[in-house]
This record gives sequence, C-alpha cells and structure tokens, in this order.
Amino acid sequence: MTRKAAIYHFTDKSTKRPKIYLDQLEALKKYAASIGLMDVDIFCDMSLRRFERAEFDRFLSIAGHYDALVTKDFYHIAKNTGKCMQILQDLKDQNVQVYTVENGAFSWDNPPFMEPLRVATYTCHYGTKDEIKNVVSVRNDICRIFIDHKTSWNLMDQFFDESLKQRDGEQIQMTKLINNKNMYDLLLVHNLNDVHWRTANFCRIREKLGLDIYSLQEGFLKFEKRKT
Repeated sequence: MTRKAAIYHFTDKSTKRPKIYLDQLEALKKYAASIGLMDVDIFCDMSLRRFERAEFDRFLSIAGHYDALVTKDFYHIAKNTGKCMQILQDLKDQNVQVYTVENGAFSWDNPPFMEPLRVATYTCHYGTKDEIKNVVSVRNDICRIFIDHKTSWNLMDQFFDESLKQRDGEQIQMTKLINNKNMYDLLLVHNLNDVHWRTANFCRIREKLGLDIYSLQEGFLKFEKRKT
C-alpha cells in the first residue's frame, strides 16, 4: 500500500531568488522518493514568521490523512525545542512519521529501565542566583530518586549549567559532558528543552553526544547515527 506524505518548507517573501526555495522543494521530493514516499503533497509558507505560516497550520489540521511528514530539518517544525517536541508527539499520536534531510528521524522507543546502563544526568536553568540554587538541587535529587526507585541504571555523574540569561556559550558543563560521552550509555534529563532550548542547537548537540536520551517528560529518544 502506497504511503502518503506531506512535504513542508518555508521561505521568506523575497522575489529576487525564488529558485532557491523551488530547488529545495525539488530536493525534498527527491529525498522523499529515496525513502519510498512517492505520493506527496506540498505545503510551503512564504514567511519566516511562525504566526504567518498558514500552510503549516493547514497541514497540522489534516495531519492524520498522512503517513509521513518530510522537511529539511526539525527547525522547520518549530524554532523552540519544547514546542517542536510537542508537535512531534502530537504527530506520533496520529501515526505520522517525521523525516528530515539534515537531522534524520527521531526514534521513540520503550525505555530500557531494567538494563544496567551507565547514566549521566543534565539540567539547565536560567534565573536569579537563588532560583538557580534551589531548582538545580531539586532536579538533581529527582533524577537520583527516579534512577534508584524506577530503574537498574548506574548513576555516574550529574551535570548542570546555570545562567542569569539564555546564551549559547554558557553551557560549559554540557561541553564537559560531550567530551566525556564515552563514559555513559544514556543521558537523563527532565525535558529535552534542557539539552538546548533552540531546536537547531538541540539537534547539533544531540549529534555530538551520540547518546540515547531519556526525558522524564517526553520519554525515551533513541540515538541512531544519521546516514550520510
């Protein structure tokens, strides 16, 4: 039975180089065909602003009619990681598989709670110094209690970054975690937004980590090395 797919892309309103987004749509159609998705509908917004993306909203309203969504990357679904994950979960509930050219496909699986995995935890919080101190301590405790009472995992290390503002260069502990990734089998977080609040950066960090991630909020995101 032929699987039906939606292709989504957005671009700006520029009329100077319309060939760029037309070429991108052709590239997306070729990618869809390469993974066996021949019957496709195109949804394309002519704006970089989320509130002007009527075509994406139209797709979401009829997403259940499709077996798959194909897009350039997860950033095209939502700029914010939390919002992107919410949309992905909604699509998953409707049995819509999401494929991207640049980020591959996310694989949600049953969590391996009873395997003796080496686990690191990570949290990232922004706010006043008093807020940071209290939140980080509580989140670390929650992770330890969860591991002790719900799994057979071995807690190796706990990492956390804290800042008064959201700035990309301030995830110092995340850099340390990436440098020591071979010491761990899995990363435990409260939510995937902790890894990074921007979808594009979340995907980039995830590739560098190369670890399965279990989120207390979103579930088990298995890491599969992207085919190039």
